[in-house]
Amino acid sequence: MSTSAVVMMVIILGANWGGFLALLWLALKKEASKRAG
Repeated sequence: MSTSAVVMMVIILGANWGGFLALLWLALKKEASKRAG
């Protein structure tokens, strides 16, 4: 496996994790505002 392929995989996985964590954070914020309101 070439180094560039590994780098691409890491970047893609990192982007997916970033999006997943952002969605999770938004969902938690929605829940918190529901409880506060």
